[in-house]
Amino acid sequence: ADILRSHHRKTHDPSSYKTSPHLTPHPTTMPRFFDDYSNTYLTHDSAAGRKQQRRGWKFRENFKLHYEKHLPEWRAGPMGLASAQQAYLRTRRHPATGQIVGEGVMGPDGVVVPPLPEGWKEELDQATGVFYYMEESSGKRSWVRPGFRPPG
Repeated sequence: ADILRSHHRKTHDPSSYKTSPHLTPHPTTMPRFFDDYSNTYLTHDSAAGRKQQRRGWKFRENFKLHYEKHLPEWRAGPMGLASAQQAYLRTRRHPATGQIVGEGVMGPDGVVVPPLPEGWKEELDQATGVFYYMEESSGKRSWVRPGFRPPG
């Protein structure tokens, strides 16, 4: 038993561990964190440092430039259509009931919101407060109202 204890002490003695010179950081080198939007390095990665950096004009300008190039693609896709539909239909809904006012009738802006196709129903998503559309026979759900293209 003494032999096992002495062997155990020797193998787990912290002073016997050797550190590799390439693993120890240089004392004057600070870690740097790259920020994708502003194309700069931050010397400190803290919540306060990131918050302060994101308030700067350079960050805001680069953020805008980064996302502007993707806007046409997003608008052409299904989520862009759903967003445009929902924004338009919000202007045509009765504030108390949420029902579309004048469905199937030309509105004051000259746009007709057609009624939903047979077998489709509109439901309110309780989490987001946004209406979605469901085909009752298949259970298929979509944020895009079938058969309607908003103006613009």
